[in-house]
Amino acid sequence: MKNFPDTSCLLVLCTICLMTACRKEIKENPPLYYTVDESASVVEWKGYLKDSTGNNGTIGVKGSLSVDESGQVKQGEFYLPLASLENLNLPAPELKQQLIHHLQSADFFNMALYPEMHFLITEISPDTEKETYRAKGDLTFLGKTLPVVFPVKITGTDTLLIEGDTTIDRTLWGMTYASDENATDGMYVKSGMDVQLKVKAVKVENTAETTNQ
Repeated sequence: MKNFPDTSCLLVLCTICLMTACRKEIKENPPLYYTVDESASVVEWKGYLKDSTGNNGTIGVKGSLSVDESGQVKQGEFYLPLASLENLNLPAPELKQQLIHHLQSADFFNMALYPEMHFLITEISPDTEKETYRAKGDLTFLGKTLPVVFPVKITGTDTLLIEGDTTIDRTLWGMTYASDENATDGMYVKSGMDVQLKVKAVKVENTAETTNQ
């Protein structure tokens, strides 16, 4: 009678072969890493008074992204340092600084306690009908994190250009200063704040070094 190998041994051998193949595939197809070009990336913002006039400006962006072998962004996070806040519409430098200092104060972003905003990408899915993507993530400021979903356009290969816009309700994060609709003109700021993301991210060539940091 022939002796057949024990089935448990065969199972172990098959498992080892499968794990080896998986490790080889991961090694051959590592994710691509991108770092945000801070000199060419901003978030544009605009806030509104009761009469729909308002102020607008920019804030800088730092961060990184990872892209899979199909070219789709899988993970990423952006940091928005409040020290980089700028105003674009007021006519005089003194007025610009006055507004920025107020926005950085405890009335609004409270930069002394929370020096930056943070957006963590949790999911990006394609919207083939609109040729855009649906970006979902967690936005954190004033010590509170809430989910945000908005459409983005992503183009490029070695350099990614990411653009998207949405409106966030600042009061949901606890920014309630000047939010009383019954207040007099100039003392009420609408809760909705328009934000437009304009990010340029450049591929990091030495991905092995990046993953080991």
